[in-house]
Amino acid sequence: MKLLIVEDEKTIRMTLQRLLETQGYDVLAAENGREGWEIFEREKDDIYFAILDWMMPEMNGLELCRRIKEAPVPHYIHVMFLTGKKDIESVIEGFETGADDYITKPFNRREILARLNVGERIVDLEKKLKERNELLHILAIKDGLTGILNRRALFERLEEELSRSDRIRNPLCLIMLDIDHFKKVNDVHGHVMGDKVLVEVVNRIKSALRPYDIVGRYGGEEFLVGASVPDPEIGRKIAERIRVCVGERPFEIDGENLDISISLGVTSIMPSGNGDTDNILEAAIKSADSALYRAKEKGRNRVECE
Repeated sequence: MKLLIVEDEKTIRMTLQRLLETQGYDVLAAENGREGWEIFEREKDDIYFAILDWMMPEMNGLELCRRIKEAPVPHYIHVMFLTGKKDIESVIEGFETGADDYITKPFNRREILARLNVGERIVDLEKKLKERNELLHILAIKDGLTGILNRRALFERLEEELSRSDRIRNPLCLIMLDIDHFKKVNDVHGHVMGDKVLVEVVNRIKSALRPYDIVGRYGGEEFLVGASVPDPEIGRKIAERIRVCVGERPFEIDGENLDISISLGVTSIMPSGNGDTDNILEAAIKSADSALYRAKEKGRNRVECE
């Protein structure tokens, strides 16, 4: 991990740099606050620790600490002041700028390493907490089997996209699709095989969509796609592309070849400008579901538009 030292006394700066490099830190060093800030701006995504002198030319340690703490970075940065100031008011002022620790000159080598070890534990805990929160967020919005949006997150994204489509005056196409005879797959081959079919269907659906299209699991073997399009006819073409992509070749799963097809219902939501996304979306989903039902009635493995 990179560590930034900003110290205007050359002897202290070089001694500290050599010490920390022997401990495995990738040390960046600056002789004044301005230079330290310039280095930080270039390397901030990789800097996890900063040791700052208090009194320096061009920019003092307090200002540099404040800037570091306010900078948009992807991780926590542990900041330590290294200074000759010992009065309690200075200590408080340093902590109020956002500093995490404070050590007075002349520093003791064992003490500064021990304090950095504490800093490492804090940085590591913050990293683990961030990873856990990201995982919880993913679990909250993703379908556990297929990895696409779950029903709740799907509705939220569709409402957002509907509002955006309304602003740019583009229709929003909704495609409801269902795996044909999926119950038979489960009955004949088992639910484990059925789950693998669901995953492969989703993979093929995603391969037929644009990167910015929305896809989520509506329930069971039903999926819902949202696509902002300049013309409703494009929505039908997207649905047809999905249908072909899913059914064009057998599913090779656990040594078996399964012929899988899907039926799709398509509807388009025209811009209204009234901002009533909840009712509009609910009506559009019913419309797409109605079109899907017709596709099933007409023999399956087809696209019907409402």
